Amino acid sequence: MTHSRPDSLFSEFPAVSRAQWKNKAVAELKEKPYDTIVWHTPDGFDLEPWHSHEEKAQHLDLPRCKTVNSWKNCHRVTVLDPETANIAALKCFELDAAALEFLIIDPALFTPANLTRLLNGIKTSAVAIYFSGNLPPAAELLKMLAAIPGFTISTGGILSATPVDSKEQDQKLFSLAESLPAFRFLSVDTISFHDKGSTAVQEIALALAGVSDYLHRFMQAGIPADRIVAAMEIILPVGSSHFIELAKPRALRYLLQHILKAYGASVSTLPALFARTSERNRSLLDPYTNVLRLTTEAVSAILGGYDTLQIGSFDTGLSVKPDIAERITGNIHLILKEEASLDRVVDPAHGSHYLEAMTRNLAESAWTIFKEIEAAGGMAEALNSGFIESKIAEAAAKRQKNLDNRKKTLIGINRYPWPLTAEQEENIDTLEGALEKLPEGNETAGYELVRLKNRSYSLKSGRTPSVFIWMQGNPAVSFQQAAFAEDFFKCGGFEVAGRATLPLEESAYSTALQSKPDIVVLCIAEKDPVPTAETLCKKLHILDDGIITVMAGKPPEEKERLFAAGLDSFIYTGVNVLEMLKSYQRKTGVQ
Repeated sequence: MTHSRPDSLFSEFPAVSRAQWKNKAVAELKEKPYDTIVWHTPDGFDLEPWHSHEEKAQHLDLPRCKTVNSWKNCHRVTVLDPETANIAALKCFELDAAALEFLIIDPALFTPANLTRLLNGIKTSAVAIYFSGNLPPAAELLKMLAAIPGFTISTGGILSATPVDSKEQDQKLFSLAESLPAFRFLSVDTISFHDKGSTAVQEIALALAGVSDYLHRFMQAGIPADRIVAAMEIILPVGSSHFIELAKPRALRYLLQHILKAYGASVSTLPALFARTSERNRSLLDPYTNVLRLTTEAVSAILGGYDTLQIGSFDTGLSVKPDIAERITGNIHLILKEEASLDRVVDPAHGSHYLEAMTRNLAESAWTIFKEIEAAGGMAEALNSGFIESKIAEAAAKRQKNLDNRKKTLIGINRYPWPLTAEQEENIDTLEGALEKLPEGNETAGYELVRLKNRSYSLKSGRTPSVFIWMQGNPAVSFQQAAFAEDFFKCGGFEVAGRATLPLEESAYSTALQSKPDIVVLCIAEKDPVPTAETLCKKLHILDDGIITVMAGKPPEEKERLFAAGLDSFIYTGVNVLEMLKSYQRKTGVQ
């Protein structure tokens, strides 16, 4: 890739400084504060709306680790019995798998005979083989693998933590690994932190802390730093914030250099980076939107330069047949490689002032957290003391708040939900159980559980809680309010029985109550909406004393008049949508 800048193209134009651009923006914004166009990222740093060539001096000097942007496409195979898992593994090669992860459920399955069955027909010298799950001790595992013909030159590794042991056992572990020089058996896994709600900055810092702990531990056992680094694989999640996730591995590689130098290791070889697409934002009810999320995440990982990429299935098998889900998921890698040709450009973010600034900010913020972890005694001590858990819990609470009030949009979850399919309705109890088991930091479970409970209630009772939207006043505004209200209630599984602009006449009330809605939403676009809303509330409650009246818009100063007239609540941008939907479910008898 050529990194030169064709300055001759710009020689005819006068240079515009950053200060001039900002002055122009401030003038255009008029009374609106400049801060409103600055992105206050979830990771605690701000990003300006534009970046200039003046920032080139601040770009980080990142290590060049690749000559071509190749990545290993890794498929996970759950091992319940070796023969079935072997058939599934061989099938993965039809989807261009260059790596296999065998997830072991029962450690008793991990025997030399079963390993032979599991790897039957697989050329282990050509395919990276990973193991995870309930594994025997690392030393025992390495000994078994070394005895398999041809496995000694295999790449891959163990994707499970190596528990702390004595110095003698640590020395023995590396001694056994001498016969498997390309096999990485020290994993630094940040996936569990991501599932609980960690940010990209925290994940970088935790990866650094894990690397530091391994180096400290094994160097005390007399193992050379370079050999320890060569045995490491860092497993990172890839979320849907495209540019942050693209910059994350770049920032990590930059910081790893400093860690390795501090321990006396060479920076010519860094730990391998293994990317897994996020499960935190995966929808159980809107599977095909997951395909878009996975594609975005995969692009971020590839352009960020990960060595291995594992794209999770876009569906659990409860909405889409497993063979279809497997084929479509596998095609994401094929399209990005064979059609988009993303393997032809190394580090395309290089020189982009926006991405370079993001990389720098991620690195600076992560380094601050890493130093706090080190001051707390390192990764293990920080985990035991609850320091890391508190940091992640704080970040997760902020993210959840943004999801609950819909400042962060998840298509199909808290905005624009798609109706349940026939297959999902058949599996509704299983889906509900699966959602309840998701980790606390999961972004989709809250809204999807509300929708499922509503639909489950409908299927059992034959009645779906419904909403009628009554519009009044300026149609340009009231239609916007109505669209907001409709999407609001659909996210909770409520049926929108109708919406209409109705006059303040007797016949209008009959129209509004004709379908016997549980809730009437008032969308009143008038200079003073209180008199009209008060009249509507009083009359609706006379005609149906059980009706729930809701008003779209922020509460006016005279809101007490409306509550006295029977208004239940207000819905508007910024309200806790999830809690409001749950309250409407309780009021309509769903739960």
